[in-house]
Amino acid sequence: MNKSTTVDIFTLNHIILWIIIGYVYPNKYYMALFLSLLWEIFERFIVYNKPIYNFVKKYWPVPEKYWNEINKNSLIDICVNMIGYYIGSYINKKLI
Repeated sequence: MNKSTTVDIFTLNHIILWIIIGYVYPNKYYMALFLSLLWEIFERFIVYNKPIYNFVKKYWPVPEKYWNEINKNSLIDICVNMIGYYIGSYINKKLI
């Protein structure tokens, strides 16, 4: 497994993406949590499935250190996603 940090540049991407999702689809917290968990499971699947891992490593433009991450980073990603989603939902509620 590649060494990864708990918080990286993609953490910022997560929060921005989920602010947008929260704004567009407000107050659907179970859906947001489900999609966050599903994505992290998908990332685990990529890492532990050798043929897919080799394919993604060869063709995916995102460096491996960002998707072959430690479990702690997956948990942080889910928390950041939900914080971003809350912010987006909050902005939607205040503006509309």
